[in-house]
Amino acid sequence: MSNIDDDLRALSAMTLMKLDYPEKETRREVTEELIKATLDRNVAVRFFARKALDKIKKADKMSKMGEVFEIPVEERLYSEDYRDRLSAAMEIKNKNMAEYKDKLLELIKTEEHNFVKAGMISCLKLFLNEAEADILIKYLHDSDSRVRANTIEALEHIKAQEAIPALFTALRDPDNRIRAAAAKALQSFGEEKVFGELKKMLESPEEWMKVSAIYALSHITAPESIEMLIETVKTAQQPETKIKAIIALANYYDQSTYVFLRGLEANSDGIIKETAAKAIKLTEEKFGPNPPETTILNLQDDDAQNEKAQNQGAGGEKTDDLATTVSNFFRKGKDEAIELSNRTALNFSVSDTQKEIDEQLKSIGNTVFDMYQAGDVEFFDLISIGNEILKMNFFIQKYTEQEEKTETKKETGFFAQLKNLFTASSPEQKSNANHAKKFTKRKDELLVKMGKLTVKKYESKEFTPQILEAPYLIYEKLFKKLEEQKKKLG
Repeated sequence: MSNIDDDLRALSAMTLMKLDYPEKETRREVTEELIKATLDRNVAVRFFARKALDKIKKADKMSKMGEVFEIPVEERLYSEDYRDRLSAAMEIKNKNMAEYKDKLLELIKTEEHNFVKAGMISCLKLFLNEAEADILIKYLHDSDSRVRANTIEALEHIKAQEAIPALFTALRDPDNRIRAAAAKALQSFGEEKVFGELKKMLESPEEWMKVSAIYALSHITAPESIEMLIETVKTAQQPETKIKAIIALANYYDQSTYVFLRGLEANSDGIIKETAAKAIKLTEEKFGPNPPETTILNLQDDDAQNEKAQNQGAGGEKTDDLATTVSNFFRKGKDEAIELSNRTALNFSVSDTQKEIDEQLKSIGNTVFDMYQAGDVEFFDLISIGNEILKMNFFIQKYTEQEEKTETKKETGFFAQLKNLFTASSPEQKSNANHAKKFTKRKDELLVKMGKLTVKKYESKEFTPQILEAPYLIYEKLFKKLEEQKKKLG
């Protein structure tokens, strides 16, 4: 703990946090050193020293009252100490004590501590059946990410098909890990059931159901997705639903969606025409100006479609038939594609995929950083990066708090707020905000770095915790996609 190297001192403090001290005299000696370490110049040393002191404090408490597991499970479930309640839930789970199901269902309704709530949900998945899924669904909207993640795992475990619509909303969660867990859960239900449920959601009178279905379809590359989105554009009663479905079609680099959007732009009026034009612009920004020449839809022969269009009458009449619309605008799309380079579209795709990979690496870095804070990382290079991230967190918090203090100095009241609205921020505020942004950017870079190093260790079988299995599979899929795109570029 007295070494001049910051990383070595942090590693020592982390090790002290992980050890147990059954002897009272040993605890006293270690406590004295840890108290000194809480004043260390390095933020990582201070962080782990405090965590180690908390652990020793808890051990002292337990030595006075007896081992925690000597207290009956039921008594711990009703304890005021959240750690007792959590340990009780974990014991119920580990020993598969189904007789506590009703008590857990009663207690979770009033449980306020997120750790305990997440633990109870993890426990309840063993005892609930598909018909009881509605008990858990509401926790998908909990403010705590652990609670949401455990809820998704529980719904997947009990194969609750009625939870499929709610799981689609989880695909929009701000937390990458929640989105990945929701995608994995949906995949486990099977493609047919998922599309069947999406169709029901689009027909629902509830607007949020339709919006969630449209969002999900825009991220599933399948013929059914395109067909359902186009059908929604044609049949939706609410303009807002039509608009969202049109914009969702911009996520596809597909001939059918492109010519359908061109058709809407040419044959529609007002907001629908404007939205179709916007969707075309979004498609070109994402994939490049070259219109797509292939489609994943199984369309009928061009000549048959032209004959069908002629049978419906000449004179440029509008048609709602998808295949006819594609036929009418196909050649126009082809003409526009002449002499345009595919490299532009591929470059856009490569750039987008690289961004997705960086986000996934950052997500993996976040997961490992959580493990680091719990003292579950033993590799010195990962620990060193974790120390740096802790330092960034310290500075981000510091400058964010300073910025908030500066904000509170402003006058309050309606007219004062109006005045503040047109008053430039003070140099002090700008400085604090800039510092916070700088350290946030550096933290993101470090998380990506930690993610890359973790992937390297995972691939070499050096570091393979189960929690990294799903995130790595997502990374691997994205990496293969990037390699294929680069091959096309030559």
